[in-house]
Amino acid sequence: MKTKLLLAGGLFLFCFLPWSAQSVILAVNSTSKTIAQLDATNGTVLNANFINLSSLSPGTIKGIIRVQDKIWISDQTDNVIYICNLDGSYSSTIPSSVGLSNIRGLNVVNNEVWVTNAGTANGATANSIRRISFAGASLGVYPTLGSPFDALDTGSGTAYITSFDSAGIQTMNYAGTVTGNFVNSGVFTGIQQITKLQNGNYLIAVFSNNSSAGNNAGVYHLSAANGSILNSYTVGGARGIAQMGNGNYLYTTGSGVFSLNPTTGATASLIAGSYQYLKALDLTLSVSETKKEISTKVYPNPTAGTVHISAENEIEFIEIYSLNGQLLKTQKANREKKVSVDISELTANTYLVKIKTTTGEKTVKIIRK
Repeated sequence: MKTKLLLAGGLFLFCFLPWSAQSVILAVNSTSKTIAQLDATNGTVLNANFINLSSLSPGTIKGIIRVQDKIWISDQTDNVIYICNLDGSYSSTIPSSVGLSNIRGLNVVNNEVWVTNAGTANGATANSIRRISFAGASLGVYPTLGSPFDALDTGSGTAYITSFDSAGIQTMNYAGTVTGNFVNSGVFTGIQQITKLQNGNYLIAVFSNNSSAGNNAGVYHLSAANGSILNSYTVGGARGIAQMGNGNYLYTTGSGVFSLNPTTGATASLIAGSYQYLKALDLTLSVSETKKEISTKVYPNPTAGTVHISAENEIEFIEIYSLNGQLLKTQKANREKKVSVDISELTANTYLVKIKTTTGEKTVKIIRK
């Protein structure tokens, strides 16, 4: 899965981290209260203690995302959100008083943070999405149909909400209306994290067996077209899920983080521990406006669909990111000097395009109109 822009009313630049402009996958360990940093290409453990929250005595830390120039980590049992800097140091805490109770996964949706909330303590609404501004203020709630465990912006004006009971995966528009089901009720029990694959389909981690439907706990590859099961891999107690740059998957259980080859089904243990959610992020992403590492051309910009990218040297791959550093799309270029990338599935917004060539890399802004 996978140098310094933040857009929030203006352009701000922050510095490179010591390990340079490399994408990483962050994995939440709810027992040691730490966040491990893995190589986004092959899952190699780079730093098992990249973030250490143990001094704060958290409960069950669960979800993790990047919000502008910070990392947000949800605490399911203490009902707070810890905020860290991009270098892993602690910054602040969003308190439970904003209306958080039994919170699980969280994600940036439509330029605000959607937190899945199942409890009623602290003024929270059971089975809902608690909406929080980037500044940490409550923006209200959107009721869900089941016990929500994760939320993911599809990039097309809707979000998918996973359910830990058997309610499936709900489709909710940005106004908070449940418009249907991406996956119908009764198909799975215990859906936790959902992520989008490089090919546009989806991957989910299913924690529990559903004997009535015959679907065991495990990793499931779902069609973007209709939510049907394209492939499955039995894994007991699956929690988190991500895709690496080499195309293989990562998944977590109460025993550790594991790699999974979707072609052969072979698995390998990468790090032991009680791990929760995973997130592939570029923590050093920036727009190369003052330093031109390589000569490139990106057009048309703005674009309604396909963007053409050319460079003076051979292009290895193209990556599309949100302004919050979330990897949305990867396309290999096979060392061609011109590549076309279709971003029509993304909503109208500003995105970052990272261009990696044989001689360097460059990140530029592009507008999807």
